[in-house]
Amino acid sequence: MEHVEFYKRFPLLVPETLDPLKADGYIETSEGERVRITIDASTHGTYCVDIVKSTLEVEELLQSKKSELDAGVSTLQKKISQFYGQIVKECDEQVGWDRVESFDKKTQMMRLKLKDAAGRDHSVYVDLSSNVFSSNVEENSVSMESTKLTRYLETLEERCEQLAESWDLLDDIDSTLCVLQPQHPKRHELWRRIAVTSLHTALIDVSPDRSFPKLTVYGPRTTTLPLNTRAKAVRTLWSPTKSARQNIGCILQCTLPSAVFDHKDIKLECGVCFAFVCEKETADQVCANDVCAQPFHRTCLVQWLKSKEDTRQSFTTLFGKCPYCGGNITVGS
Repeated sequence: MEHVEFYKRFPLLVPETLDPLKADGYIETSEGERVRITIDASTHGTYCVDIVKSTLEVEELLQSKKSELDAGVSTLQKKISQFYGQIVKECDEQVGWDRVESFDKKTQMMRLKLKDAAGRDHSVYVDLSSNVFSSNVEENSVSMESTKLTRYLETLEERCEQLAESWDLLDDIDSTLCVLQPQHPKRHELWRRIAVTSLHTALIDVSPDRSFPKLTVYGPRTTTLPLNTRAKAVRTLWSPTKSARQNIGCILQCTLPSAVFDHKDIKLECGVCFAFVCEKETADQVCANDVCAQPFHRTCLVQWLKSKEDTRQSFTTLFGKCPYCGGNITVGS
C-alpha cells in the first residue's frame, strides 16, 4: 500500500487526509534537530516550513528531500485517485448509486448491498484505504488491482447462486436445531455443530458439490461408534423433501434438541481449560467412560498427559488417565 510505504519513509509526518494528501509533522536536520513541515498536495504539492527555524540549512534540507517527497506524493495521489475514480465511474455507469448503503470518509470504506435470488441480503465492502474488495459471502478479500468492482459483484452473484441450496439447508438448521457453533455464523461458514444428546454433538459439513451434508458425531466412544455408523448412511437416507431436523433425527435414530434447548444441559466445556472453544478448536476429545464423558480440547489433553509421569506414548498416540475420573484415555498428539 503506497501510503504506508510513504509514511515509513517519513515516519515523523502525520497524515490528515489521503485524498487530497495533507500531512503535518517534522523532518530532521543533519544534527538531528526536528523542523516542522506541512504538506498540502491539493495546492500543487505545497510545502510549508516552520518560519522560526527556516534557516539556510533547513531550506537546503528541504530541497534535498523535495524530490523524494514529490515522488512519494505523486505516486500516492495517483494510486488513490485511480481507484477512487474507477469506483465512482463504475457506480455511475454500471453498479448504480442506489446499491451504496454507506461511505465512511474516515476509514475510506464503502458498503454496498447485494440481494440474492432467495431475497437474502449480503454486504459488499470497498476498502479504499487498503485497495481491496470483501464481503460476507467470501472469506478472503480481493485486490482492486486484480479485478473491478463490477466483475467482483458478478462473481459474488454467481457464488450466491451456487450456494443457494446450501444456505437453505443451513438456515433450516439454524432455525430448528440447537446450534452450538459457530455462535454468530457468517455466510461463508458452511458448517454447523449441533447438540444431539447431553453427551453427543454432531458436526454438519455442507457443500454445494454434494446433495447431502457430511455428518460426524462426537461423544463417548462406546455410544458414538454406532451413531457414526448410522451417519455414514446419510448419502442414501438423506431426503431433499424433508427438513434437516427430520433427516438427521431419522438417520441417527434419536430425537434432537430444539433451537431453544438449554446449552447448560450439554457437556461442552473442556475439562482442562474450562472453555468451549480454544484457538478455534472445540472440545471434541471425550473420555471413554460413559459415566464421565468429559470433553477436552485435543491440545489441552495432550499438554495435560505429557505433564504426567505415568503417561505412555506409542508413536503419536498418548495413553494416560482422564483428568476427571482417572479412567484410561488416549489421544493422538
